[in-house]
Amino acid sequence: MRAFHENRIYGSRMPIQVSRVRNMNFLAHWHHDLEFIYVREGSIQIGINSETRLLKAGEFSVCGSGEIHYYDQGKSDSEVLMIIFNPRLIGSPAGWPEKGGLSSSFIPYQKDTVPSEFEQQALVELSAVMERIAEEHERGLEHSETIMIGLLHLLGGLTLRYMPTTSPQLRRSARSENHLKIMQELLNYLEEHCHLPLTLQDGADRAAMSVFHFSRFFKNVTGMNYNTYLNELRIRRAEKMIAETDEKLIHIALECGFGNVRTFNRVFRQLRGGTPSQWR
Repeated sequence: MRAFHENRIYGSRMPIQVSRVRNMNFLAHWHHDLEFIYVREGSIQIGINSETRLLKAGEFSVCGSGEIHYYDQGKSDSEVLMIIFNPRLIGSPAGWPEKGGLSSSFIPYQKDTVPSEFEQQALVELSAVMERIAEEHERGLEHSETIMIGLLHLLGGLTLRYMPTTSPQLRRSARSENHLKIMQELLNYLEEHCHLPLTLQDGADRAAMSVFHFSRFFKNVTGMNYNTYLNELRIRRAEKMIAETDEKLIHIALECGFGNVRTFNRVFRQLRGGTPSQWR
């Protein structure tokens, strides 16, 4: 899947994806669709816009339309229940939430806190609806789609009850909305041009920031530094070429933005634990 603006394609007529995923890693990206995550086991680091949280078993996060988010499993283990769907299924084709933004992207609301009684109730209700959606999706019984749409409305309604929207003005101030828009455009650009010799200064120039502030902001939003993110894009492109073509590794290295095979091999080993020839 693409690392920046992901235009989702679903395998059925109903635009929804329901999956139980173990040890998930995903580069910073965004999409119009809504993304709900419930951690069933273990823990996983999740970044949404400029906020990063280590979510543990029993905790919850949600990404509204257009929000930049990433997943970093690190060295821990986890299983998450993930539900992604087009907001038109709950009557919001232009995006959700329709007004302002959610007061929080996570439950518990604050880092490193024990859930309050209110938050515990939220987690019980939200997780129960998500598990029921997963059950309907997996069993595929008669009228499951109708039932799932009703449950998605319930999931959205409960989310707004327990994570109410703030005014658009407060949302922009808290989330640095203008900077996030710049970041969306930058991630788009990096995906399309990662084969070029793009430097940290190039990124800072496109974001109209100093190198110092850009470096910190980029890591806050994506969870990794600029060069690592760029190399991850290049290695993903290389993996695709290795799997789908008979091109020599030197040609793949150059096509994907590496100056020589030695650098290509070194970065590939750092990010994948093996060499490109072993991958082939």
